[in-house]
Amino acid sequence: MAIAVRTLFETPGKARMSADEYIDFPLSAHKSDLIEGVFVMASPASYRHETVQSFVHTLLRMFVDSRQLGEVLGSNAAFRLSAENAFQPDISFIRAARLYLAEEVYFPGPPDLAVEIISPSSRQYDEVEKRINYGRYGVGEYWLIDPIYETIHFFGQAEGEFLPIPAERGVYHSRLLKGFYLRPQWLFPGEETPRPSVLDVAREMGILR
Repeated sequence: MAIAVRTLFETPGKARMSADEYIDFPLSAHKSDLIEGVFVMASPASYRHETVQSFVHTLLRMFVDSRQLGEVLGSNAAFRLSAENAFQPDISFIRAARLYLAEEVYFPGPPDLAVEIISPSSRQYDEVEKRINYGRYGVGEYWLIDPIYETIHFFGQAEGEFLPIPAERGVYHSRLLKGFYLRPQWLFPGEETPRPSVLDVAREMGILR
């Protein structure tokens, strides 16, 4: 008899995989997550998902490198958050002071910043289970970017859970990375408007002169 599971938090213990088993599981080499002991394989990303991810990753990497703040990683970096949760965020940042913790195939703990870009198959996980667990296990800041509805949400750590970081005049400012911000029109410029180049945006932010 099948067991109905409304969220992965309700997954029966006998159906769960451990984080150690996930790390050793051959398919974890591909974009995937272990969420409450459940192996979740990512679907192929859409063109729009990838263009948004590439833009944010490149801009964030330039910002972090210019200030020698740490490392920005891509979508196959795994973070072991707990015995039943190991996530591969679309983009992540680790402060320089914590980089020594990194192991060969995963990071034993949370990233300082996690960025997830929503796709139709990931919406439930990104908005519910992953958001809750990122907060619970100490991620400092969580950015949730939705190319489908063209929205951005920044969340900041508040004693094990996330609180929204409101936009200031439509601009989303990171509290973790002082001086970094996102304008929605950079990511979602509209059909008739080209996306600005990363170099132009970097100049506006003062990364490049």
